[in-house]
Amino acid sequence: MAGLRSVLAAACVLSASAAAAAPVLRSADVQITVTSPTSCDVAMALVVDDVSEIEHRIEAFEGSRIELVGIRGARQAGDVRAIGRTQSLLLRPDQAAYGFHYRAVQPAPRLHRCPIWLPTVPTDGRSRPVRLQIDLPPATVAGSSMPAFTWTGVHGAATLGHLPAFVRVPYTRAGEARPWGIAPVMDALAVAALAAATAVWAWRIRR
Repeated sequence: MAGLRSVLAAACVLSASAAAAAPVLRSADVQITVTSPTSCDVAMALVVDDVSEIEHRIEAFEGSRIELVGIRGARQAGDVRAIGRTQSLLLRPDQAAYGFHYRAVQPAPRLHRCPIWLPTVPTDGRSRPVRLQIDLPPATVAGSSMPAFTWTGVHGAATLGHLPAFVRVPYTRAGEARPWGIAPVMDALAVAALAAATAVWAWRIRR
């Protein structure tokens, strides 16, 4: 019995060590500047533990245009590649903290939607390490957004437990009526499905 307990204890220690060494997104600070209903400018600052190379994916539908502007604290490994309806950016960080800057232009059917270049590493699932900040054009008013932001004029802020694949903030000029459409409902379903898939994936890699 003592031998069995020793084996179990050793297994627990090894499992804990493996979990501790698994790559984790410790924090993400994303600054989004909306430049038009179909375009945005994004600066991302990330802290990721235990990675020498990390892939990032961003949605890129027909008519989308993604321009990588600059990288800091990491080296780009190869060109940006199209994989299905995404674009893949492979980086080799020089340190845990790194960041990059890009611009995105979306086709008209994806109005008011800014895609996020997601690292393929999950958060720890317990804390809320993701900070989003967004600035709309002057003299505009935000509608119902996804995720929900706290607004001070045209500046919005949100703190989340994970990075969303996109941010959607319909807006109108001050005094104009806010349009309604099916897009927010479809986006809500897409986000729910993505969140569920991310949770399952994070659970499986930690087993």
